[in-house]
Amino acid sequence: MLLTQTISQIRAQLKKEKSQGKKIAFVPTMGALHEGHLALVKKAREIADVVVVSIFVNKTQFDDLADYQKYPKQVEQDLELLKNCGANYAFVPESSEIFADDFAFKLLPIKLTDCLCGSPRIGHFDGVALIVSKLFNIVKPDIAIFGEKDFQQVAIIRKLVEDFNFDVEIISHEIIREKSGLAMSSRNQRLSEGSKIKASEIFKTLLEIKAEVKNSPDQCEAILQKHREKLLQNGFEKIDYLEIREEKNLELVTNFKTVARIFIAVYLDGVRLIDNMPL
Repeated sequence: MLLTQTISQIRAQLKKEKSQGKKIAFVPTMGALHEGHLALVKKAREIADVVVVSIFVNKTQFDDLADYQKYPKQVEQDLELLKNCGANYAFVPESSEIFADDFAFKLLPIKLTDCLCGSPRIGHFDGVALIVSKLFNIVKPDIAIFGEKDFQQVAIIRKLVEDFNFDVEIISHEIIREKSGLAMSSRNQRLSEGSKIKASEIFKTLLEIKAEVKNSPDQCEAILQKHREKLLQNGFEKIDYLEIREEKNLELVTNFKTVARIFIAVYLDGVRLIDNMPL
């Protein structure tokens, strides 16, 4: 695996690969890698000739500077994991390489962002759209792979690709979970052992809601409210949302004739945890 840290380095390497007709798959990450990330890399390895993984903690998508500063960083460990996982290139730029001091542009998504993670985190998806656009322009992949834990992000990136005519296929990968059912996340490192056990209730809650809504679809909101109250009673500090929305446009579900998911975001130990499950 080759480590690259500048735009000119990664472009020069990938230009050679493309001249040989090789298909390039790209996995953008913010580092602090876990098995969820590695599953994306392994999938990329299966479907492409060359696998590029970026590690870049994108400040522009954090609405809370403290959260940005707390984000775990373990680059040396990440690089070893990527090497063992079959990545061909790691792109690990400094912030100044991506955003110069005189950087003058923003991207402002006007759909899909006024709900779920977009409502409490103002500007979050502006930053996501911006960094993904820049990385796509730098790497120019044939395929990009994203995890479904951030399902709203996947929906927004699909729309970004459609609206800006990026020549890249977006593939989503199912959520990778710990044995307890907790969705794998870099943020899990910030949970105490006791809170990790409690956090497994998120997955159990989604399973219970799925079963209950299937049996009583007309009682959907009452079922959700019952589980909101139960989570708070069981020690979760705050619920940003617990909702059922359509997969494609993220509208609240009014009937179950469309493909829908349950979405949840809660706080535990001051850590924001998200998850979702298809109905």
